[in-house]
Amino acid sequence: MKSEATPVLPIDAIGEEFRSGTKSYGPAGPIQGVEIHRLPRFVDDRGFFQEIYRAKADHPGSEGLAGFFAGVPVAQVNYTIVDVENHVKGLHYHLKQQDVWFCPHPSKAKFVLFDVRKDSPTFLRTQVVVAGDGQDLLVRIPEGVAHGYRPLTNPCALLYIVTRTFDVNDPDEYRIPWDHPAVRDLWEVPNG
Repeated sequence: MKSEATPVLPIDAIGEEFRSGTKSYGPAGPIQGVEIHRLPRFVDDRGFFQEIYRAKADHPGSEGLAGFFAGVPVAQVNYTIVDVENHVKGLHYHLKQQDVWFCPHPSKAKFVLFDVRKDSPTFLRTQVVVAGDGQDLLVRIPEGVAHGYRPLTNPCALLYIVTRTFDVNDPDEYRIPWDHPAVRDLWEVPNG
């Protein structure tokens, strides 16, 4: 039995308003300096237990969490809740501090990161991380990487650690519009 060639439709056979590049299915690589650590849950018939910070590894299995926080001086721990629909928090960056973000269960959020460090090999790269609701992640955000989040649950909680205490006289928060062209489309929840 002879197989016949599959016909090929040229792109100009498609209406101009529908022409686009092919959809990318590969991950866009991470931003330099952004670190993600998956947290284990210890589950039993009563619920679960989870460590979200460890200063040192003192038993087998604790090395990953302690290593994630190596070199991260914990200066302040913050907790916030967003309880309105269709809200975006951010976008801002710091010059003097790093953030470590955690979206506790049952909350879920989309973190949007944007590298604005002109000498970085990932300058102008964006990265999206969906965290919470079973995606138990710590996300370490270095200085010069703009960050914000869109709650995907209502209410939505965020627990975050910063390496510098907030100083109202030197706030170290530099704003970028949430709808900057580099990130405007990243906030949406994709369909299809």
